Amino acid sequence: MTKDKIKMFSGHYHTPELAAYFASLSAADDGFAAHVAEAMEKAGVRAESISPMEGRLLECLARLSCARKAVEIGSLYGYSAHWLARGLPEGARLYSLEKDPACVNAAKDGIEASGLTRKVTVMEGPAAESLKTLAKLGPHDFCYIDADAAAYPSYLRWAAANLRPGGMVLANGVFFKGKVCYEGEDAADNASARAMREFFHVLYDADRFVSASVIPTGEGLALGIKA
Repeated sequence: MTKDKIKMFSGHYHTPELAAYFASLSAADDGFAAHVAEAMEKAGVRAESISPMEGRLLECLARLSCARKAVEIGSLYGYSAHWLARGLPEGARLYSLEKDPACVNAAKDGIEASGLTRKVTVMEGPAAESLKTLAKLGPHDFCYIDADAAAYPSYLRWAAANLRPGGMVLANGVFFKGKVCYEGEDAADNASARAMREFFHVLYDADRFVSASVIPTGEGLALGIKA
């Protein structure tokens, strides 16, 4: 790989001035779902969620998908669900999956406060069980993954099996904090890194996804279009 190609992921031009400029352009977005962001701040989990700029990207991609049935694996407090819901048309339904009861309650409270209960359904329990239920309602149009890295391959295989042809899958955090190629002494990191590499092998399987790419956001966002 040439140096020019590597620069795509280097962040070479990510200067503080550039960040400040785009922050000023999207300043109004800081107020979107502010009650959810404030709840995450109080709980100490704000850093685990997406930024407003990343939320804009999710909204754009959700609009492009023209999805009527969408699935989100990993609700946290429902912040990303707000952005996805903003990009979905009226009459669409987003099923947001979360196993942590505290997060489920917070997500439901935030979604109800925003008047999104007709568009977003939060499902409590292990994602593997909820996905079995949702498979019966398929095929789906859109799937967003933002959860435990070790389970990414199984979630992506579910998307490959349950999205309609042309359906879109997105996965956040695919850089795994820069440890995708990790091979070290930490057993947990080793297992998660192997899982993320397996995820990419599935994503770039042309029999499953006709097109796939990676958007170099801070945490890494992978995109695939179902074959």
